[in-house]
Amino acid sequence: MTFPSVAIIGSGFSGMVAAIKLKKDLNIKADIFESTKEIGGTWNYNTYPGCACDIPSHLYSFSFELNPNWSQQYSSQKEIHQYMINVAKKHHLYEQTQFETEVTRASWIEDRKQWELEIKTPNNDENHIKYYDLVFSGIGALRVPNVPKEFSTFEGKIIHSAYWEPDYDFTNKKVAVIGSGTSSVQIVPCLQKQASHLHNYIRTPTWITSRNQFYYSNFIKWLFKVFPFIMYLYRAYQFFIREVRFSVWGNHNSRLAKSFRALLEKNMSQILLSRGRADLIPKLIPKVTPGCKRLGVSDNYLEALCESNVTVHSSPIEKIEGRTIMTKDGSESEVDVLCLATGFDVSGFLGRLQVYGRDQVWLNKLWEEVPAKTYKTINVHGFPNLFLLLGPGSGLGHNSVVTMIECQVDYSISLIKYMMKNNITCLDPKEEAQDKFYAKLQNSFKGTTWATGCQSWYLGKTGEIQFLWPKTVINYYFTLKKKVFDDYEED
Repeated sequence: MTFPSVAIIGSGFSGMVAAIKLKKDLNIKADIFESTKEIGGTWNYNTYPGCACDIPSHLYSFSFELNPNWSQQYSSQKEIHQYMINVAKKHHLYEQTQFETEVTRASWIEDRKQWELEIKTPNNDENHIKYYDLVFSGIGALRVPNVPKEFSTFEGKIIHSAYWEPDYDFTNKKVAVIGSGTSSVQIVPCLQKQASHLHNYIRTPTWITSRNQFYYSNFIKWLFKVFPFIMYLYRAYQFFIREVRFSVWGNHNSRLAKSFRALLEKNMSQILLSRGRADLIPKLIPKVTPGCKRLGVSDNYLEALCESNVTVHSSPIEKIEGRTIMTKDGSESEVDVLCLATGFDVSGFLGRLQVYGRDQVWLNKLWEEVPAKTYKTINVHGFPNLFLLLGPGSGLGHNSVVTMIECQVDYSISLIKYMMKNNITCLDPKEEAQDKFYAKLQNSFKGTTWATGCQSWYLGKTGEIQFLWPKTVINYYFTLKKKVFDDYEED
C-alpha cells in the first residue's frame, strides 16, 4: 500500500480530527460522508434549549485549533457548533464532505482487500457502491436516540431531546420531562420558565455539581489572542486538575471520593432547604456513588425543581392513557407535551451503519451477543483496516473526550505510516492480543465508581462496562504510545 484511499464516516469532532491529521501528516485527502446537511455531529443535531457542554470549552476543543474567543467557561451548543464550522472552513473540509449522504453498510471484501461501502443519497432511488482501503468510523455512541416504546401511546405532543422542534411553543403548556440525565438537567430550567406546569419524572436521581459559570472578559480574550502560550497554560491547567481528581472516579473508597460525595450531598441539600423544599431531599439525593452515572453540572436545575409550577415524580411510570401519565404510587397527571430526555442507544457504537468483516461476521449482531471487544479501543479482530473513533472503551467520565480522539487518530496514523512504509495491504489485530487487552481493560474497572452496581448507559447489553476508559487520559496516551506491531496480522 503506497497511497491508500480513505473514507471517514461522520463529521463531528472524530471525523474532523481524522480528516485534518490525515491531510497534514500523510497528505491524504479523505472522503467524508455526513448524513445530515452540516458539519458538527452531535453538536449539529442536538439543539434542545440549554444544550451545552459540561467540560470547559478551552479544554473541549482541538489542541491544534485553540480558540481565544470562547465567551464563557462552558459554552452553548450554538457556540461549539460555530467553532467547529470555522475550523472546518479553515481546513477546507467542506470540499471533502458529501452531505446528506449516509453510509448504510460497510463490508470487507477479502479478494480486493478493501472495504465496500453502500451509500444512500436523497436524490437517488438506489444506493451506490464505493471501495476504500481504509475506513474511519466517527459515528460515536451518542448518535441513535433512545425512544422507549411505552411512551408511543401518548396522545399529546411528543418531542425527543435529539429531535427538538425549535418552533414549538411551550408557553402555558403542561409539560412532562422524562429523565434525569444531562439533557434533562439542561432542559428543565428552560421549560420551567415557559410551562404553566412542569412534571419531571425521575427514575433514578442524578448527583448535581455546580457549574460555576462565568464569562470571559474582553481583556482575557485579548490576552489569550496576543499571548497564546497563556491560553495553552490555561488549557493545561484545566486538563491536569481533572486528571488529579481522577481518584474520585478511579477509587470509590478513596478519601477524596468520600469527601466529594459528602460535599455534593451538603450542597444539594442546602439548595433545597434554602428554598423550603426539604420534601425533595429524599427524591433528589441519589443513593448511588457519585460518578457511577454521569454527573449533572448545573447552577439552576435544582433551583428550577423547587419552583411552585414544578412537580417531581420519583415513583415509576406504570402506564399512559390518552394524555394522562400514571405512576405506581397512584399519581395521575394530564399533560399537553411529553419531552423525552431519555438519551441515546449507546450499546451498538455503530449507529445505523451495518458492518460486515471477514467471513461475513456481522459486527452489529456480534456486539449484541458478546461484549464489544476491541484492540486498544480502535481496531477489531476480523475487521481489517477499520478504525473506530470514540468507540468501546474510550469514553470518559472525568475529562475531555476530544483529547482521547486526538490520541486515537495519532495512533491510527502511525499504523497507516507503518503500512505504507512496509507495503502492507491490511492490518488485523490478532484475537489473542484483543482478548488480552479487553481482559486487562475490564480488570481495571475493579474498585472504580463505575463498578459499584448502578444502572447507567455506560453498561453494555451483556452487563459489562463498555463505553468507558477506566483510567486517566495520561494513561491512555501512553497505552497508545506503545505500539506492538506483532499484535497485528499483516497481509
